[in-house]
Amino acid sequence: MTLDKQQQGEAVVYELNNDHGISVKVTNYGCIILSIVTPDRNGKGRNIVAGFDTIAEYVPNPDYFGCIVGRCTSRTSGAAFTVDGQTWHLSANKGKDHLHGGTKGLDQRYWMVEEEIKAVEGVGVVFGYVSPDGEEGYPGALTITVSYFLDDKNRLTLKYKAATDKPTPVNLTNHSYFNLTGFEQDTVMDHILQIKAGKYTPLSAALVPSGEIKDVTGTALDFRQGQPIGQHAGDVPGGSYDHNFVLDKPEGQMGLAAELISPLSGRLLKVYTDQPCLGVYTSGYLDGSRKGSQGKSYRRNGAVCLETQRYPDAVNRPEFPGTLIRPGATYMATTIFEFGII
Repeated sequence: MTLDKQQQGEAVVYELNNDHGISVKVTNYGCIILSIVTPDRNGKGRNIVAGFDTIAEYVPNPDYFGCIVGRCTSRTSGAAFTVDGQTWHLSANKGKDHLHGGTKGLDQRYWMVEEEIKAVEGVGVVFGYVSPDGEEGYPGALTITVSYFLDDKNRLTLKYKAATDKPTPVNLTNHSYFNLTGFEQDTVMDHILQIKAGKYTPLSAALVPSGEIKDVTGTALDFRQGQPIGQHAGDVPGGSYDHNFVLDKPEGQMGLAAELISPLSGRLLKVYTDQPCLGVYTSGYLDGSRKGSQGKSYRRNGAVCLETQRYPDAVNRPEFPGTLIRPGATYMATTIFEFGII
């Protein structure tokens, strides 16, 4: 197990390696996962996430490649919310709505390196950031840490922690785009996806939740048995997924959220989380104009994001479990990406 470090201007890049051919690069700019190299069934390693060779190519990062998004992931309707009788107005960076933390969210900030971890069982790094009161319209100073830890069992664990001095909503996630062929194939439509979710939250035309929770039975969102991503994609608007699933487990309990398999490469990804929801986005807004570190253009349906999260827009949806934290409370979340071969 090794942990290597290099400087790129203001950014620090860490490379986490285990003894099984897994290599993960992360940086303090936006807490971005720059690359994840894993072997295929023949032992050939390739980078399975969308990304770029230099930090400069992430500045800015309008498609949120690999970064931590927040304070709140997904859309906050009307770019506003009311807490204790006071209305707070957020930056409206997606039409009338607030998306992924705003115009300059956590994804575009330089985080501090708080700890380098070198242990028998694995290696990692902890990044920290204090989001000041009023940043992007959010109330309260929010003190955040995000850790990445790669172990000898081929698991990359992400741990999130946050505390505030004023009531504020918090819903953090990582926005990595996965293609388990290492982008040897241009799309992930033949990837087999299984989601441990029998319900989902329907969206309005503006892609904000309606407040309903519906059953996936008989819809193109029923991935409970596992199926190619493209099998029913033609039955969803635009032929691309951008949906929030409600997982079949109690909130706060760690459990398997999803499995992703590439029949071509034999690579397997399992996603575990203690969060109640999983956002699935098959890169519907990528248009092929950005070429990444694999030398391939990133295109529509070319990768899939598996975003563990709390209910989106919950601060405006009393039907949903809340995302608000208050002084004295601590926001905590854990996600595990486990890599394997079939």
